[in-house]
Amino acid sequence: MLFCSYVFILLFLPLTVIGYFVFNRFNTVWARGYLLLASLVFYGYFNIAYLILLAGSLLFNYFWGCILYRNKNKILLGCGIAANILLLGYCKYYDFFATNINVLFQTDIVLKNMLLPLGISFFTFQQISYLSDVYNGALKEKYSPLTYALFVTFFPQLVAGPIVLANEMMPQFAKAENCRPNYHNISCGIFIFSLGLAKKILLSDEFALIADAVFDLSAPAFIDSVLGSLAYTLQIYFDFSGYCDMAIGIGLMFNIVLPVNFSSPYRSADIQEFWRRWHITLGRFLSQFVYFPLGGSRCGRIRTYLNLLLTFLISGLWHGACWMMVLWGGLHGIAMAVHRFWSKDLKCKMPRLPGQILTFLFVWMAWILFRSESLQQARNIFCGFGRFSVPSAEAATKYFSSETILLFVAAMFIIFFLPPANSFWDKFKPAVWNLVVAVILIVSCVFSFNKISPFIYFNF
Repeated sequence: MLFCSYVFILLFLPLTVIGYFVFNRFNTVWARGYLLLASLVFYGYFNIAYLILLAGSLLFNYFWGCILYRNKNKILLGCGIAANILLLGYCKYYDFFATNINVLFQTDIVLKNMLLPLGISFFTFQQISYLSDVYNGALKEKYSPLTYALFVTFFPQLVAGPIVLANEMMPQFAKAENCRPNYHNISCGIFIFSLGLAKKILLSDEFALIADAVFDLSAPAFIDSVLGSLAYTLQIYFDFSGYCDMAIGIGLMFNIVLPVNFSSPYRSADIQEFWRRWHITLGRFLSQFVYFPLGGSRCGRIRTYLNLLLTFLISGLWHGACWMMVLWGGLHGIAMAVHRFWSKDLKCKMPRLPGQILTFLFVWMAWILFRSESLQQARNIFCGFGRFSVPSAEAATKYFSSETILLFVAAMFIIFFLPPANSFWDKFKPAVWNLVVAVILIVSCVFSFNKISPFIYFNF
């Protein structure tokens, strides 16, 4: 079920919020059971067969966690993590590796052509973190199977993050004050949700139309490549930022505070800052389970660079089972190594404004690899930067209409000058003006639901 759909906004969300607090008036266990059932309905709405895989993963990890509670054995922890990685690898990467083995060794391994279960990366990573928290003693108490299942399946973050930790989520479901409606949280949640919805529908999906048209061209001209690649740079920004805002907003409606996962990354002055602001919880997970176990920065300069590169190659592969994603991840890994050499080894520092411009240009160019389905498609876009020609009448109408210019200007203003939506929570005060803005945005988006596209991060 998409956040930006009639059934979600007009039926599922209000019934779930109201039902949750009604049940809490009588029995908190019933309320959590109701919210768990609603989350499973939300997930199963995409494909009911996914529920079998999700249920199996939940049962395995909860009972393995129970074993770890009694016996904090490192081998048991490793076996639990390995089981999760094997499940993820089989579902997400079987065809990728089988195809490459067939090409390299002239074998004939039959491909599975499996439909990737939505959110498998996210709920797998969360449960790996849970097992690690149990082993390290980060969880102060043992929670019930119901609370555990709710922690993993809570629908605002189930299919596209953020990747939440057990010790930051499960205690919130147990707090007595969170079982009662908090009208500040509900109003703030609706407001932040409306902002995220507008980012997705009114901005991201509009940029998608431009980006898709340009990336399908076999010989784009300069203006095509510039505006098409910039359109995708803005599309993925508002798509992911919009999802993160909607997730945080929905969580607040249930008095659940989800971790910030997106914090104006295009304002970053270097590539390291960019990755501290983009998909923050993924960076946290990869640091804990990939970079630090490899040795981090403790094993010498060359080893540090290799650890950075390997971490980002894995990050690229996580974003998609194809070589274009690996190439994109490797490019960011090289950029991180260069930044570390510049800032740590040479002790140099670039002024903030030039750093912001350079970082944005790098990220923009790297997104071309991320978006392209093949090296040839990426080459077409990059070659287009060298084709200086007068735009055709069709291109001029498409790119230089007042609506398109206004769209690009508004997007750049929001990105570089307005505060992120998640910053409103502490300062937010319920007011008629906020309600009017939220209603206008939601209504405007509802009338545009006929042209929505799935969230980009659903593919990962």
